Formats: sequence, structure tokens, C-alpha cells
Amino acid sequence: MLSFQLEPTLTDFGFGSPSWDSLYPNPNNNPARNSSGSDGPDPVEERRRRRMVSNRESARRSRMRKQRHLEGLRVQSARLRAENRELASRLATISHHCLLYRHDSNRLIAELAALRRRFNEINSFLIFRQIQRLSSPVCGGPGFASGSAIAGSSIIA
Repeated sequence: MLSFQLEPTLTDFGFGSPSWDSLYPNPNNNPARNSSGSDGPDPVEERRRRRMVSNRESARRSRMRKQRHLEGLRVQSARLRAENRELASRLATISHHCLLYRHDSNRLIAELAALRRRFNEINSFLIFRQIQRLSSPVCGGPGFASGSAIAGSSIIA
């Protein structure tokens, strides 16, 4: 297989990162290119290749972890949004009921005040009628027993 290189790379002069061919060796290349002349790969190149493969695998695992984490965050976000909508709905319902109870409470307080006024008016009227009965000579005048008229009446206090 023929390979052409039109421009020299920085590695040709000893600068920069290794060339593509050194990072990704072509298995079809002649093994005679090896500087050691042995049949096996150069230990430095083999270490570099293993490190590169290991780094790629680590990066792939990291991307997968990140993707799983992001998906978990999306699921959690959707769940929290649904929970938030449910809580907002419950709060609106409770607020509405609270408003209804407050109106009922105010109505009952006003009704209680009206009933107290009516009770006091009736009580005052009955006391007035009792005093009026005690002071009138309906029962026969001075010979009448004074305790009997009071004992038979009911005074609301």
C-alpha cells in the first residue's frame, strides 16, 4: 500500500504530537519499519496504543455516565414538575375552601351578634313585664302574700 505525504508534519522535525500513522498503525504495513528489527511491536508504541485505547474506553464510559445522569435529571425534573402542578392545584383548592369557610364564619359571627341582641331585647322585655306585674295590684292589693307572686314567675337573667 502506498502512502504519500505532501507536507512535512511537526513530528518529522521532533515537535508537536505524534503523527496519525504512529497513533494508528496500519497492520498491512511492512513490519520491517520497526527500528528494533524484531517481529513484535515496539514496547513504547504498544504502551501508547494501549493507553490510547484505555483513554477512549474511559471517555466512552464517562459519556455514558453523563448521559445516564442527564436522563436521570430529566426524569427527576418531569416528576418534580408534575408534583409541583399537583401541589399548586391542591393549594388552590384549599385556598378556595378556606375562603368559603371564612365567609361562613363571618356570616355565623354576624348571626350570633344578631341573636345576642334579640336575646337581650327579649330578656329586657321579660324583666320589664315581671317588674310591671309585681308593681300592679292585680292580685288583691296589700293583703296579698308577697312571696307567692315571685315564686310562680320565671325571670330570665
